[in-house]
Amino acid sequence: MLRRTSLRRFADDADWSLFGAVVSLHAHTHHSREVLADLPPYITRIPVVGRCFEQELDRRRALDEAVDFSKGWWHPPVTPRAVFESETTQIDRRFGLDSIVSVTDHDDVAAGVELQRLFAAGRAPVSLEWTVPYREGFFHLGVHNLPGQAASQWFTRLSSFTAGASDERLIDLLRALHVAEVLIVLNHPLWDLGGAGEQLHAVRLREFLDAHESTLHAVEINGYRSREENGGVRRLSAERGLPLISGGDRHAFAPNALLNLTRAKSFGEFAAEVRDGVSHIVVMPEYQEHLTTRILASVADVLGSYRVSSSRWQRWTDRVSCDACGAIRPLSDHWPNGGPLWVRSSVAVFRMLASPFPLRVWRAGLEWLDGPPPVSPIPTLG
Repeated sequence: MLRRTSLRRFADDADWSLFGAVVSLHAHTHHSREVLADLPPYITRIPVVGRCFEQELDRRRALDEAVDFSKGWWHPPVTPRAVFESETTQIDRRFGLDSIVSVTDHDDVAAGVELQRLFAAGRAPVSLEWTVPYREGFFHLGVHNLPGQAASQWFTRLSSFTAGASDERLIDLLRALHVAEVLIVLNHPLWDLGGAGEQLHAVRLREFLDAHESTLHAVEINGYRSREENGGVRRLSAERGLPLISGGDRHAFAPNALLNLTRAKSFGEFAAEVRDGVSHIVVMPEYQEHLTTRILASVADVLGSYRVSSSRWQRWTDRVSCDACGAIRPLSDHWPNGGPLWVRSSVAVFRMLASPFPLRVWRAGLEWLDGPPPVSPIPTLG
């Protein structure tokens, strides 16, 4: 196999027989804790809803019940099994190849452990998206295929570093992961997660790569980041000599829109390929759809109610927790009936507008407003 990375568009009539499996990387389940801190500025810009939201926050401050979104989180609505089965269904239907799925919840390995009880370990590695504090901000590393017998010990070490309670140096942790043949991916590297500002983030990214590039195995192009940003990641890959790798970054029910092709029979073999510089990415048709409408569809999924084994995950208010009066509790504790009328009405209207037919209308309108798409740096045929 050629030692290179490539990107290619999915085509129904393509011959995929050169490859033996398709790998789906970077998906989130209801075990993942997603930060709430970035949400209020977006909510306040929504007509009508934004004003009602601000009034509710003002009311709680007046009652000395201020809500601190920096200390809260939300959980995606999808179970590990549902993520695995939707990814394997897509792969079987569209490629007819074996499937390998690596779930990377934020700083949590419960999904991988659960999936290994249900499926072969080689098809469902224990992985996580590791939050790595760095200077003013932080980076996200996809840490894939933790050694089975030592996964819990590794998780403890990585979590301790994230929490600032570890004496270990980052360089030593990364070298140890590298020696353990774990696949380490710098996820969405151009995304300024810490809000440091574009210029400072670029400086910190360069510093981070200068210090740790030798222990990183790939940089990710991400299914929910813009084409322009992913084009910048391609340039970063070329400049640094690091392979590209796909990352769908799904948080809802839609399968990943970026996948990897491989001749490997297990995730361990695939990881070895990537560490040797071999990565073949396939871009699914869904990636070509307008990013805004794809995000709207995901948000509508997040705001739904579903039958799951645990009643604490059924409603969206069960899956959103925030700090009020010094305690982090689900919104359903505050709003047992789903919240004030304006909340219930806003969610109902939003989900209606984000249903399939209205989304097609939104998509057409947004594409018309944007005009003809520029020549995209992703994908190229390979």
